[in-house]
Amino acid sequence: MTNRNEQWKHEKDGLEILKELPALAEKAFKEIDPGDIERLKWAGIYAQRPRDGHFLVRVKLPSGQLTAAQAKVLADLAAAYGKGEIQITIRQAVQIHNITLRDAVDILPRLKAADLSSVEACGDVPRTILGNPLAGVDAEELLDTRPLVEEVFRFFLGNRDFSNLPRKFKISISANPHDAGFARINDLAFVPARREGEAGFVAYVGGGLSAEPHLAVRLPFFIRPAEVKAVAEAVATLFRDEGYREKRNHCRLKYLVADLGAERIAEKIEAQTGALLRGGEEVTAPWNYGRFYGTHAQKQPGLCYVGVHVKNGHIRAEDLRAFAELAERFGQGRLRTTNSQNLILLDIPEGETEALLQDAIFEAYPTEPGFFTGYASSCTGNAYCNFAPIETKNRLHELTAALDEAFPEVGQPLRINLTGCFHACAQPQVADIGLTGGRARVGEAVVPVYTVMIGGHLSEGAAFAQPLEGRVADDKLFGLLEALVQKYLALREAGEPFYATVARTGLELWQSVANQYTIA
Repeated sequence: MTNRNEQWKHEKDGLEILKELPALAEKAFKEIDPGDIERLKWAGIYAQRPRDGHFLVRVKLPSGQLTAAQAKVLADLAAAYGKGEIQITIRQAVQIHNITLRDAVDILPRLKAADLSSVEACGDVPRTILGNPLAGVDAEELLDTRPLVEEVFRFFLGNRDFSNLPRKFKISISANPHDAGFARINDLAFVPARREGEAGFVAYVGGGLSAEPHLAVRLPFFIRPAEVKAVAEAVATLFRDEGYREKRNHCRLKYLVADLGAERIAEKIEAQTGALLRGGEEVTAPWNYGRFYGTHAQKQPGLCYVGVHVKNGHIRAEDLRAFAELAERFGQGRLRTTNSQNLILLDIPEGETEALLQDAIFEAYPTEPGFFTGYASSCTGNAYCNFAPIETKNRLHELTAALDEAFPEVGQPLRINLTGCFHACAQPQVADIGLTGGRARVGEAVVPVYTVMIGGHLSEGAAFAQPLEGRVADDKLFGLLEALVQKYLALREAGEPFYATVARTGLELWQSVANQYTIA
């Protein structure tokens, strides 16, 4: 017996909802069939908390590419329908919250007119393609991935051959050596490689987080740029035809890959693509956590990009418009979003960067944020999410701002990710310190509590964070974080990141620190 989501998809393809949206918009929320609420995800529309008829719309920005004109359209839509707020997501998309379905009837055509799309931004489909936000301007990229991202994005967009997958399907394509695409936690990821002097990719399959995280495994192929789409199509086809569909929490590609193994998966891919080359050496450099802060030279002589910190990934509509106008005034009208929920302005002449940074907007959106505040990530939390029982964004900023003040000598990033539930949307498993929130009775009150894991990273020898025993009540959380940082500063070797110190010293030592703050 398949799950109810499979039954809904069998009854009607999710893409049908696009034609039915005007009629649904005339109904009261409680009158809409639950299957149609689910199918709205295929339009990129997701019911938000509280379930009272308000939704978010998610807009796909493949590899984070955004023009100033498109940014202005998003700003206008957020101002008109979304309380003037825009959220940059952890997959380089953007979301506008608090819309109604009547709003959506107006929003989707305006997105299409701006060459933007929310189609299949949610649902059991290929999601937006994650990639290098510096594609095309990156002095370190092995090749410019923009044409490949565009090709794969257009192939899957609205493609009914792939509009009924067992679960969501996440693709990453990047030729940046610093793993800008977080390869090991995607269903399918292409990373830069060379073979006998030829530039191309090696691929990883089967990554994912949530309650049972899996690191993606490497396939044996060397993939030429012209073969990327064919490999992506083959993996998506394999997932569609052989992926599990019975238990909803066991339907991701990672489970099929774990059961079959990389070599068997490779055989099934080649059965579709024909023979692929074997081998190839990855082109790697230390992981940069998806952060691109400050002013740096592009590969185009005389031009720079400027990376900006967006606190909590939230940006006001008028501020996005202001950045768009700066991109037009000082550059060529190009911006990028990052999977660290930040923003980049491209094509700024070297001689103009100082004038650009004099703009007052950089007081609220710094280019050199603190080593705690600038490297933290959080999910939406209970402001809008139906699963999260706690507030996340403001709480994490309070904590990291206090840590920036308490430890000015830390000298290098320490990444704290706070997620509001087991779905792990804020990726706590790959953080130096990962926090998963919940609620529990402590004494006479029900309060936010957190489980803590430490030592996660996607650098060489990638590893998931290890859980510490016990939970921490909210009023003890800063004390624990402070104690963990103090221990790190006392034990670290020169230049050693937090995760490496944890790996070198062992979990037991860190558990002894946590024991002073945890509850059962």
